[in-house]
Amino acid sequence: MKALLLTAPNTLNLTEVEKPQVSKGKVLVKMAFAPVNPSDLSFLTGNYGLKKEMPVVPGLEGSGIVVEAGSGFLAKRLLGKRVACAAPNTGNGTWAQFMLTDATKCVPLKEKVSLEQGSMLFVNPLTALAFIDKAKKNKADLIVMNAGGSALAAMVMELAKTIGITFLSIVRSAEGVKKLSEKCLVIDSGSVDFESELNAIGKKYNRAIFFDAVGGGDIPFRILNFLPERSTMVIYGRLSLEKAILESGIMIFKNYFIEGFWLAKELANKSILRALLDTRKVQKLLSQGYETNIAHTLPIESFLDGIKEYQQNMSAGKVLLKL
Repeated sequence: MKALLLTAPNTLNLTEVEKPQVSKGKVLVKMAFAPVNPSDLSFLTGNYGLKKEMPVVPGLEGSGIVVEAGSGFLAKRLLGKRVACAAPNTGNGTWAQFMLTDATKCVPLKEKVSLEQGSMLFVNPLTALAFIDKAKKNKADLIVMNAGGSALAAMVMELAKTIGITFLSIVRSAEGVKKLSEKCLVIDSGSVDFESELNAIGKKYNRAIFFDAVGGGDIPFRILNFLPERSTMVIYGRLSLEKAILESGIMIFKNYFIEGFWLAKELANKSILRALLDTRKVQKLLSQGYETNIAHTLPIESFLDGIKEYQQNMSAGKVLLKL
């Protein structure tokens, strides 16, 4: 079977590998689509939290049809079904024509959910639900996100509207502001008025929760500095490889809170029932039109073009690999 094989950090090639054999509790998925996520890019460079022995097939999530099932009730129940699937914690991922994974990492797709949208059921939607839960637990009346043009930000924005929490998108261009100005509060971090605009917004709210995708340089803490006292910054990405610049004074005098977020750990701490309920909630949202924008769908042979396109313009939408 064809597969993308990572043999060393940043060394990815299309090659032929053996089709895996099923075993107890496992299913073989004939893959249809797999997205390129920021977490996948981190995995390719060796900077992701989950380390796997190389050579290995990357890809954290995808969709397809279960064509073989090992012994066990859950595995047998999935045979022949269209599923969203996540890669196992060890072994190969979704960027191949077939993937062997745990039956517990597959979710049957509802009829109204396409394989394209189903391939993105795990990472962004479950992260968005977790962010909304955190906002509610923190009693935030303002959600702030940088990388505001991303697919994840769009999903969080729509969910925030349903519970009456104001959403502030921080983008990096005037074009980004134009795209979002009718949907939410939005400001350009490159504007000369950035800090004054952020300060004016921050003063109107009691407590904010700021989801930071950048993770480096001075921008994250410049943003935090203009948010209400006792606000929380949740670092979930590392788009910048610069060291983070922290002004300790703002932590002392404004009593901010900082925490990290990694979806894999978040899911590991949930019961199987809660995880199942979350995935059902996601499918309901997808069937109601809360879809992720897809910029391009490319064959696996064009993987280099797909990765390059996504790296250069993440806000344009997701790039899917057709497997």
